[in-house]
Amino acid sequence: MNKNESIKNYFENYRGRVNAILDEVDSEALTEVTLAMLKAFQNGNTVYVCGNGGSAATASHMQADFSFFVRYFTKFRPRVKALTDNTPIMTAIGNDTSFHDVFVEQLKGNFNKGDVLILISASGNSENVIRAANFANENGGVSIGFVGFEGGKLKETATISLFTPNPKGDYGPIEDVHMIFNHVLVNYLCHDEDFLAIPEN
Repeated sequence: MNKNESIKNYFENYRGRVNAILDEVDSEALTEVTLAMLKAFQNGNTVYVCGNGGSAATASHMQADFSFFVRYFTKFRPRVKALTDNTPIMTAIGNDTSFHDVFVEQLKGNFNKGDVLILISASGNSENVIRAANFANENGGVSIGFVGFEGGKLKETATISLFTPNPKGDYGPIEDVHMIFNHVLVNYLCHDEDFLAIPEN
């Protein structure tokens, strides 16, 4: 097999793996996620996002999209904050306390009743994500898990679990799908009449 055929075959295989995950998306759970975010925005609450590695990049991307992309559609600026972006705070917490607490410690003193926390984890077993979910649940918030593989602890801990199973260790496709969730959410909300009716802030 020549190199062109090898690459083409791998692409077709990869596309099939992504499509297989998309076929598993629970539309009812996706609706719950969307409505929870909309309610938070309507009430002036904040949506926090966190994750590790590629999931941290998705969290940062979500903040960028919701903070900037929506300006093309409305003067309302939803408060979306990625807990992954302040390197000094994360390294201070990791060094002085524990890496398991890098998200919880940022929520303390900032997280309010009615806030939403989106936790992105392919495995659903990252300890810092689990602790953050528990913190949100215990402080009057809504925790939302974007989870793959077998769901892990986050699937059971999160208030709403957007769980799309895929083979354990196959990170690329599930991280792609989590980014698709971001794009679906931001694009849908930017055209939702209730979102567009939220006054300028």
